[in-house]
Amino acid sequence: MNNSDAEQFAKLMGVLAEVFDDGKEPSAFKVEVYFKTLERFSVEQLSQAVESMVVNRVYPSFPKPAEIIEAIQGKQEDRATLAWVKVLETVRRVGSYQSVKFDDPAIHSVIEAMGGWIELGNMSVNDEKWKQKEFEKLYRVIAKRGNHPKYLIGITEHKNSMMGFHKHIPEPILIGDFREVKKIQSGVT
Repeated sequence: MNNSDAEQFAKLMGVLAEVFDDGKEPSAFKVEVYFKTLERFSVEQLSQAVESMVVNRVYPSFPKPAEIIEAIQGKQEDRATLAWVKVLETVRRVGSYQSVKFDDPAIHSVIEAMGGWIELGNMSVNDEKWKQKEFEKLYRVIAKRGNHPKYLIGITEHKNSMMGFHKHIPEPILIGDFREVKKIQSGVT
């Protein structure tokens, strides 16, 4: 979001106040704090989260920012499982020869902690359920941290780099929501 979305954001806060705070208008400071906390999300994402909360949330108090973020992103456990599904599909579809860049940079750190993209690509079908457990456990811890690798190196890049063929290193394949990947590339997260 940016400042041009402030009016729409204020309306969404008004909806939450009407439903969860007996219509008591939130203070300007509260709106500002929530805006700053939630500005990394689009108005569309926030609108969907508010709609979901109005339909599903049972607590009468005004929702905390963390609850709104959870309504947008899902629970940490769910995100870990969805990230694994994305990784497994990519291993099967792309393989470990190509370098890859996921829209969720935490995936890069988790896979590095598991031995790297090339190692994960060597996983057997029998190992998948154990790798999934390891991935999800690591994801829940690592996703909370910052400073993740920009992408995962595949076999082609690794070998060409070692042999000095730097002009023959293909760009990583982008995996996921490319709008999010562009934010990652530009340093906006």
